[in-house]
Amino acid sequence: MYRLPVAFLAFVAFISCSKSESSPPPVVVIPDNIEGVITEMKLTPADINTPDKGEFFISSSNTSYKVTFNAADQSASNAFLVFETDSILTDSSREYTNLGKDAIAYNPVKTNRISVFFNDGKKVAGSFNVTTSFGGVFGEALISQWRDAGNPTKPTQKAKDDLSNLVKRYADKDGPGPETVRQYLVVTVAKR
Repeated sequence: MYRLPVAFLAFVAFISCSKSESSPPPVVVIPDNIEGVITEMKLTPADINTPDKGEFFISSSNTSYKVTFNAADQSASNAFLVFETDSILTDSSREYTNLGKDAIAYNPVKTNRISVFFNDGKKVAGSFNVTTSFGGVFGEALISQWRDAGNPTKPTQKAKDDLSNLVKRYADKDGPGPETVRQYLVVTVAKR
């Protein structure tokens, strides 16, 4: 009487195991050139004058990619990043959603174009549009200086200036200093 259910369960277990072992997952191929719309960009600088980590999400040909980057010495880097303009926030920009005390994000942001140039000739390029958000982890003390007392969601001029200065550092990492060396990066791209 118990033989039939036991035999059935053994058969089901065998089929389940066979299916999971039969074929490896497909290899994800990342195109050499990705062109699209950046939906979200987040920076986590060492401080407001020193780029460090960041990521952005880009939508291209009905596929979403996550681009992750970390500051590196030129000898260790595989890419560099270029902002078309250093302006990020506009008079219409507003803080949205609660990201905790150390992080902030704004939307809408100024029209911009971000390009990542890889040492091997590959490229990722995307534009900001009305749905793009820009933010990151900047610390509670600095973020408190970015909030207008009369309208806390509206960024102050300091916020606009600080973010503009930070993105300039990707093209010239010592800012007003005598050097004009770009910030080199280690960049990875993954299908989202």
